Amino acid sequence: MPVPTTPSKESRKTLREVAEEKIRAAIFDGTLEPGEALNDAALQGWLGVSRTPIREALNDLARVGLVEMVPQRYTRVARPRPEDRTAILQTLGALMGGVVRITVPDLTAPQRETILAALDNLMPLVQAQDALTHGQRGWELVDLFIDFCPNHILVRATRETIDSLAFQLAATRTDSSTDWESLREGYPELRAAVAHDDAVAAELAIEHVFRLSAPTR
Repeated sequence: MPVPTTPSKESRKTLREVAEEKIRAAIFDGTLEPGEALNDAALQGWLGVSRTPIREALNDLARVGLVEMVPQRYTRVARPRPEDRTAILQTLGALMGGVVRITVPDLTAPQRETILAALDNLMPLVQAQDALTHGQRGWELVDLFIDFCPNHILVRATRETIDSLAFQLAATRTDSSTDWESLREGYPELRAAVAHDDAVAAELAIEHVFRLSAPTR
């Protein structure tokens, strides 16, 4: 009997992957709060899986900075420090500067229009100083640039880092933490650069938006 060569349409997720996805989602939606202890027995009862895939999932989440683990002491949701916010923002900006520099010259006309529309939606939020909605729409813009980036190695490296940065920025956001002036200047610069297919200017605008020249101490 010949062996079928057609692959299944959807590969089955491992218990580790299921556990990781659920814990990650709970961290991002606030069900699991920054600094909250992650108890193996409680997680087993919640997830309905054994200890081994849970520990594997926690190890994976620790590697990307969403969980903190100290053997024999604690396992907990990461607790970002507000004083690190500028450094966190700059790390994201450094990654996105490279993504934007490579992506802008490769954009198709529809992709360019999609990014310009996203920027047009962001700028009124800056004028209104709507931090919550701006945070959500800002990540949509980040995702667009990554989705359109032609360098798959850079895409993978960025995606492996970005979840932790997103969590840390959300956890350290306050009413006064957003530098609206940098955004008021940076977004129009970025829009003009994208519209004119100017990769260098787009990268410089990203540096402005993400405050790469600001002191971190």
